[in-house]
Amino acid sequence: MLTERRHLSAVLAHATPLHAWQRLAGTGPPIGVVPWSAGGAWLVYALWALGGAVVTVPAVRRRDQ
Repeated sequence: MLTERRHLSAVLAHATPLHAWQRLAGTGPPIGVVPWSAGGAWLVYALWALGGAVVTVPAVRRRDQ
């Protein structure tokens, strides 16, 4: 389980869309050992979308050939 108690676990938790949403909506746990910004939460969303495109585009191109 990803928690705010350890640095590595907190960083991995901050990289998930759920924790990013909790940061933006203010519904998550209070800022713990490793604080992060709303800009960091938006960056998480951008990187997940980019990652999805990076996986999808080659898959579709390969399938359509």
